[in-house]
Amino acid sequence: MGLKYIEQIKSVILFVLVLSSITLTFSIWTYKPHYATIEKTKSVPISVEKKKQLIEVIKPYRMVFHEAGIWRGTDQSEEMDSILQQMQNWQVTNLQLIRTNANSATVDGLIEGDNRFTLLFPDVIPYRIFQGLLSSTEDKIVNMSFNQMIVSWNQLSNTEELTVFFVNTKKNQLFKAKIHVNSAVIFKKQIIEYSHSLEKYAAFKRDNNSALYLPARETKMMQYTYLISTSSIDRFKNALFLKPKIVKNSVDDSNSEENYTDGVSMLTVNSNERVLNFVNTTESDNPVTLEDTKLILNTFDFINEHGGWTGDFRYDSLDNQNNHNKVVYQLYTQDYPVYTDSLVTSTQIETVWGDNQIARYIRPYYKLVSVPENHSLTIMGGQDVVNHLEESNKVDFNNIKEIRPGYYLTKNDRPNVFVLKPSWFYLINGQWMPLSPTTVGGGQVGLE
Repeated sequence: MGLKYIEQIKSVILFVLVLSSITLTFSIWTYKPHYATIEKTKSVPISVEKKKQLIEVIKPYRMVFHEAGIWRGTDQSEEMDSILQQMQNWQVTNLQLIRTNANSATVDGLIEGDNRFTLLFPDVIPYRIFQGLLSSTEDKIVNMSFNQMIVSWNQLSNTEELTVFFVNTKKNQLFKAKIHVNSAVIFKKQIIEYSHSLEKYAAFKRDNNSALYLPARETKMMQYTYLISTSSIDRFKNALFLKPKIVKNSVDDSNSEENYTDGVSMLTVNSNERVLNFVNTTESDNPVTLEDTKLILNTFDFINEHGGWTGDFRYDSLDNQNNHNKVVYQLYTQDYPVYTDSLVTSTQIETVWGDNQIARYIRPYYKLVSVPENHSLTIMGGQDVVNHLEESNKVDFNNIKEIRPGYYLTKNDRPNVFVLKPSWFYLINGQWMPLSPTTVGGGQVGLE
């Protein structure tokens, strides 16, 4: 019986095996594994230092008050910030251009009027940028810029309004507007009464040029000693080149320079001066001239993206004439500008914008780390500074644009140490020059 069905059993088994093989093959062919979705890796932005707010970089360098014939003022950000914070609650209305030929005598007359204060900026500030600090109902004046802001409170008691003048000394333009304040009482307490605690200043008039407003008395300033901490060049390289992995470098020992290039852009690092120079050759040498607002915002955003603020750098100057598109940011210490000889190092960040991106970027890459070797020195008051310059045979006092106290950076005998010496500086022909000889330390300093 068993032998009779053996062949049929074999056939059934063979059929089952063939069917299983076909089923398995079909399953393999049609199998689609379930893979977890892999998210695209986000690139990590390179940051040399912390980012900043625009208001930390664009600041007035001086504020002067004139009330009842008395001048008071300050160069200190902390003292100015308390007033700038109050200004955030103000609102500008009725902004209008009233003069296109406002000369120095006109501006001096406004500043010297009674019951007013003036904010002085190192260069023109586009009104649209300033709106981030001072709210406004005015949108129609797109290209208005100013470098002096004069606020009068003569009508405050009657109207709770201030009169404000915006001056562009480059274009001799004078704008006038009204400012509404929430409370005349608060304004008097937090601004007028507060100003009575500020340092006494003096006004020095000149022939055919603007008056100068300087501290009336001798000023105490600290002399600082700093260790030099250099920021990583790799961080700058990774931030500035689009494809840092393909960047090649070479060393030129003859001038202490190291060059990095991706075949399109070039980064040159001078280790003696601790300065780097980045050139983007894809940008045109004759770019389209940018208006003030875009130029400042573009260069600020560029530095901010890679945290390039290795110190207290502040907006210093703007040049968009003849297709320059250049903005310079100046190093400060304790609210005073720092200057030096170009053979020692640099204390400025210089940016040149192209058609669509940065074209040139020159800057120091060191950071200053304070050491406990600081001591207080006295620099002379404004009258002595003026007397010294008027008696000088090397400079025409009437051609000086501004005078400021600041620091002169020099090398120390010890390696990797800088010393910041207090001094007076004067601006002439676009250059800041130290008053020489100085009254601190008895030595002479020079930027030549």
